[in-house]
Amino acid sequence: MKKILFLLSILSMACFAGDYWNADPGASSMKFLYLKASPRQAAISGAGVAFPASPAELARNPLASLSAEKAEIGLNQIIFSDDVDAHFTSLYYALPYKQFAFSAGLEFLGYGDLEGRDEDGFLTGEYSSSAYALQLGVGFSPNMFRWAVSARFASQTIDDATAFGFLADAGAMVNLNKYFSFGASLTNVGYVTSYESEHEVPPTALQSGITALIPKLYIFSVALHADLYRRADSDMHFLTGLELAYHDILVLRMGYALRPDTEDGLSGGLGIHFGKIEVEYAYAANPSLGGNHHLRLGLKF
Repeated sequence: MKKILFLLSILSMACFAGDYWNADPGASSMKFLYLKASPRQAAISGAGVAFPASPAELARNPLASLSAEKAEIGLNQIIFSDDVDAHFTSLYYALPYKQFAFSAGLEFLGYGDLEGRDEDGFLTGEYSSSAYALQLGVGFSPNMFRWAVSARFASQTIDDATAFGFLADAGAMVNLNKYFSFGASLTNVGYVTSYESEHEVPPTALQSGITALIPKLYIFSVALHADLYRRADSDMHFLTGLELAYHDILVLRMGYALRPDTEDGLSGGLGIHFGKIEVEYAYAANPSLGGNHHLRLGLKF
């Protein structure tokens, strides 16, 4: 009964929490903090909060540190379409110790020269923009109920104005049995300073989901993900993902996101494991801006 109540609670929070957030659509600042940082997250449309597979996801899911079986370090890279003159890189580190897991992450987003225009649309010049975030986290998995928290410092500069963010994440998950896992996360809760006199809203988001596992289906293990996601300035998103794993060597992934306030998205990718080395790739389509390529290289030691 406690497990059922936990599931109903996180699902209802995700469904209704956004109704009590007062940000206008698209009003949140530091939007790079909800980019899909890892190829796996991009491939399964951002779903899978209840079943993180790698510490590479810890920038968006604090529970990801609990997936580390050994110390791990790695790098994520996003290659944007030609329509977006930007580059994104994130680094992560996770260290399991008994029932705990400690983590750290650093991410950076840089843009090329941006055009500045006045109120009449005339070109006034070019300016630059960049952002970065540094985070530290800890997770605890004493039994089937697991939790994790992290703290984040973020900075974003647009032209000569800079804002700072002091944010925190929290997540919890429970394994009902070997077939089902439930989880929820609350990310980017905190305070963002103003750009000059403009008030900024952090990209606070609530996500809850369920993962169904089929340990053996022919030659594959199967994971099905279904999540609800709501950011402070967005409508509810429904995220789905499918993973087919062959002997922990090869993983095939695909996902689809229903986003009423923006365009739906189709994505896919794969992961290859060579002992202590992991390589992943994903492609996430964007009808307006073209697709993004996501890459990861991880090393366990």
